[in-house]
Amino acid sequence: MKDEATGAKTSRWRHVAFTLMVGTIRVVFLIGIRLVYRVRAVRAERVPASGGVLLLPNHVTYADAFFLSAACPRPVRFVMDEAFIANPAIRWFTGIFGTVNIRRDQPLEAIREVIKALKKGDVVCLFPEGQLTRTGTLCTLQRGFELIASKAGHPLIPVWSDGSWGSIFSYERNRYFKKLPRGTAGGIHIAFGETLAAKGVDAHSVRDGIMAASADAIAQRFARQKFLQRRTSINGHQIGMINALQRRQPFQMLKGDPLVDALPGLTRGFAKLFHAKICIRDHFDPNDGTPWVGSDFLRKKILSAPIASRAFDFYDFSTQALVSFERTACAHYPCLAIDGMVVAMSMPDPPPGIGVDPQYGRRANSWGKLLPGWRILPSADGLPLVFGPAADAAGLPLPVDSSLDDEGFLMRGPCRG
Repeated sequence: MKDEATGAKTSRWRHVAFTLMVGTIRVVFLIGIRLVYRVRAVRAERVPASGGVLLLPNHVTYADAFFLSAACPRPVRFVMDEAFIANPAIRWFTGIFGTVNIRRDQPLEAIREVIKALKKGDVVCLFPEGQLTRTGTLCTLQRGFELIASKAGHPLIPVWSDGSWGSIFSYERNRYFKKLPRGTAGGIHIAFGETLAAKGVDAHSVRDGIMAASADAIAQRFARQKFLQRRTSINGHQIGMINALQRRQPFQMLKGDPLVDALPGLTRGFAKLFHAKICIRDHFDPNDGTPWVGSDFLRKKILSAPIASRAFDFYDFSTQALVSFERTACAHYPCLAIDGMVVAMSMPDPPPGIGVDPQYGRRANSWGKLLPGWRILPSADGLPLVFGPAADAAGLPLPVDSSLDDEGFLMRGPCRG
């Protein structure tokens, strides 16, 4: 009996020592993440001091869990597929951060595990997109969180991670990891959105909450700038957070095109923030392969020019942008700007990922993806307005027949079901 008691006491001490060691490693590791990536929390007071809560963030990089853990005032347990635990580095992460391990092929059991963690009073993080974005924008939200919310009854908090698009862990430059690291200017801002009650929550309300959090994150990044300068910088930053025009790569505009002066967020904000050289050309010549950006002025030149011998991209901000045209070698990307601010952009379709749902950068009858930092709300008379830190408090009027679909495309006409 004495030996059993001694063994039990030794076991308890080992457990305490292990717990202290894990806690110390976690704290030191997260302090390092905060310092290296300059992680900043925005509206962290929205996370309740106790009780179960489900965090629903966008998913940009393989390091999102570290960034979110560094920003959240409470320890976070991440929902993770057991298939990844075979990787030693990921297995170490699951031990340090107490992940909620699930099996993707057993969805009902996975939901039970998440609900169990919430009922224990844990902060649980579930990435509702179910995959990393390869466009920089929010993907379609999977519906599992709705069942979790209705069964568990705990509140949900939408979250946005801003600034990590561009890191080696993101798909910026059209690949993960295999690229030189670049600094994340201004660091990474993690914004916690307004709490959503579990009852009646759906994909639409969560998407709107995540986009509202994106506006908070970006607003905080540029909070110290004066209004006019801030609008230009914010809109430039929004453009740089998606996979359309590339950072540190030139783009062309045509001399005499009114768009050169009409889009300061593009020609000054984006170009300056992301070292993208803007080349103003006297004549339209597509044969060097550099992307072109323009309005009706450029569109007419493209349609009347001889067929190009080399493929080129055309980011079309014209009034006829949704009118598609067949033009050999020209990849046509409709875009929308309102009051000088870029609101939505089409972009190349990213190549399909292995084992994940396809993602698209453009769609027929669409101006492209709504940029991070914008959210759409109806006005008093029911017309759609877009709000964000790059607009004034009244918002910007969208085309009257526009709507946002489930994949974040700004469509002309009713959204897809």
